[in-house]
Amino acid sequence: MSRSTQWRREFSAPLHALQNELNRLLEEYWNPARVGPCQPTPTDLEPAAWTPVIDVIETPQEVIVMAELPGVDPSSIDLSVTGNVLSLRGEKRAGEFPEGSGAVRERQFGAFHRQISLPGEVNFDGIQAEAREGVLKVRFPKQEEARRRKIPIQPT
Repeated sequence: MSRSTQWRREFSAPLHALQNELNRLLEEYWNPARVGPCQPTPTDLEPAAWTPVIDVIETPQEVIVMAELPGVDPSSIDLSVTGNVLSLRGEKRAGEFPEGSGAVRERQFGAFHRQISLPGEVNFDGIQAEAREGVLKVRFPKQEEARRRKIPIQPT
């Protein structure tokens, strides 16, 4: 084997590994059902200035979506459901910045849009939302027929 062929093979191995990982991540994003069990998945495809972080929690009685929205006025949040997709949209305003020579600016401002696919067995008519201390909590009760029930076994 020539020295240049060996060098090309050694150089391309990490690139192939990176390409495989990128392909896997994209496949997971676009086809989450093929990768694992059916779970509520983010479907936000619209670019935004920042993205609020969320938690989706499923209990036997309900599905709870919690989003961190510090500094966002709850009355300015557009919260809607279309089909089985929860859409969370709004804007975090920067406000006034004091005069000075600050060199670090890490807080994020601007428009945001987040979409979350929900399981079909939730009761969309019973949705409740509340905002407290910068956290938006949306509760989706499960439909009665979708709740898990224990089936007793009769002794024979």
